[in-house]
Order: sequence, then C-alpha cells, then structure tokens
Amino acid sequence: MSDALLGLIVFGGFLIGIWASYRLFMRGDTAQERVDSRLPKDFKADWSWRCGDTYVGYEPSSGRLAIVDYPHGTVVNARDVVAVEPSDEGALGIVHRWVVVSVRGTTPRFRLWFKLSGAKRDATLARLKEIAGLG
Repeated sequence: MSDALLGLIVFGGFLIGIWASYRLFMRGDTAQERVDSRLPKDFKADWSWRCGDTYVGYEPSSGRLAIVDYPHGTVVNARDVVAVEPSDEGALGIVHRWVVVSVRGTTPRFRLWFKLSGAKRDATLARLKEIAGLG
C-alpha cells in the first residue's frame, strides 16, 4: 500500500511540475501566440489557414492578405503576391506539404505548413491563387 501511495505522490508531483513549468516558461511562446504577435490588431480575416506557427488570412473588405511564417510576417495587398507554389519535403518516406508564397517587395518567401495533408494544401493553394488573381 505504501509503495502505491509513494508512486501516486511521485506521479502527481511530476504532473504538477510539468504543468507549472509550462505555465511559467512557455507563456507567449505557443504557436498561436507567435502568429498573433505578427498580425495587426485590427486585422479580421474572413478566410484563413493556420497550422503550427504559419498563417495566412484574407480580409476582403480591405483586400489585405496577412502571411506569417514565424518569425517573419507581413500584411500586403492581395495583388502584391507574385507566386503561390506547392512544395514537398520528405525524409524516410514522410512527406511534409508546404505552400510557398512570394510577395513583391519582401525578401523572404513565406512557407505555409500543411503537415502531411495534400488535399488541404491543394484546396488552400487554389484559394490563394484565386485571391491573388494568379489563376
């Protein structure tokens, strides 16, 4: 009985320690908080995609497109998008799906992550091309 109680106390201590360290040290560093830190406060997207610390959102009332590939982020006119291309990266048979967005006047190319889903990537790729007027 005392061994089980000791095991329960140790396990509970580990759980409380993990929870406390997450609350103390991960504050402001989750994927959603990273993306939100790169978006303007007045940006209200009608259409968006978020996966991990990548984000794209479109606000049709102003024609603004927000793109975040943490730590980079920008808000541009949707017509400033020069290219939207699919990209695959694989290792050991696992293929990660990306969409690469090139914007006029910015140095980095923004990469949006879609985990392993080709269907979601293709749907978002088609929507981005429609928004940017690329086809």
